[in-house]
Amino acid sequence: MSVVRGFLAEVRILPMSLMLLMCLLGGLFAAGPLLNWSIMGLVLVNAFCFLYAAHLNDTYWDIRRGEYEDGRRLHSVRFRENGYLPRWGFGYEIPNAPILPKGYYLAGLALSAAIGISVMIYISTIIGWFYSALAIVGLLLALTYSAGLDKIPALGDAMWEVGVLFALFCGYYSQALKLDDSIIKIAIALLFGLFSAKMMDSLPDTICDLHHNPPKMTFTVFLYKRGWPLSRIRHLSFIPLYICMLLFIALTPLPIKVGASITLIAFILDHILLRGDIEGRKTIVVAGFILIFFMVWNIICILMRLI
Repeated sequence: MSVVRGFLAEVRILPMSLMLLMCLLGGLFAAGPLLNWSIMGLVLVNAFCFLYAAHLNDTYWDIRRGEYEDGRRLHSVRFRENGYLPRWGFGYEIPNAPILPKGYYLAGLALSAAIGISVMIYISTIIGWFYSALAIVGLLLALTYSAGLDKIPALGDAMWEVGVLFALFCGYYSQALKLDDSIIKIAIALLFGLFSAKMMDSLPDTICDLHHNPPKMTFTVFLYKRGWPLSRIRHLSFIPLYICMLLFIALTPLPIKVGASITLIAFILDHILLRGDIEGRKTIVVAGFILIFFMVWNIICILMRLI
């Protein structure tokens, strides 16, 4: 049972939800409420398998490099110093989700990637092989980040953000069978939001990442080494989110403008009301759910034919 708990813990609800919603949103931007749900269902399975493989790969490399301090059971942003984000089925503290032997993660990675590749190939036989190119690039970006690009200043963060956008492209291509200017504009706006999300995700682990040998060079570590205090980095992390929402307000139809405006206000409140959260433990949790709200808002608007 502990093995099952260990594998379930790697689902990581917030990033998994954002990734799957990103795929779905891409498909809805392409096809509206006339979405081909049979194809989209397969795309979501493919995205889940590839992201889950990336999670297992991330944990494998963290264990191999000795990045777990004493008493830390899971790789996660900690909601408070000795607590962890909720993950699937374990509640707030997740006391019984152990770190498994390294070989378990490699086996799970291989199985998840194999299933994902099989589904990807099947989808490509139906809609075209350019889909496989998009999906494989997204997978490789996620895997290479965990396996070493995080040691290059800010590059690993950039690869993670671009990799998430490929989920958007996969969803869009699965319905439109092309990538056009409209989805590129949406992707540029979302890139700013993803940059903020990655900064917020890295902020609580900045000190820990800095003391690795060599340091895990996230963008927050890069700034901290140059004298930026955590409080200032936290403030900076909100600016790309504001740009993201302002771009959505400027570029999208009225119903999405309304959702972007509500989301912008929510981010401002997160920024101000949690200003004492210097390490960003609560900030990232709140921001993650705000992003999910915005994506769900867009999905509902499209399904209700409001745009």
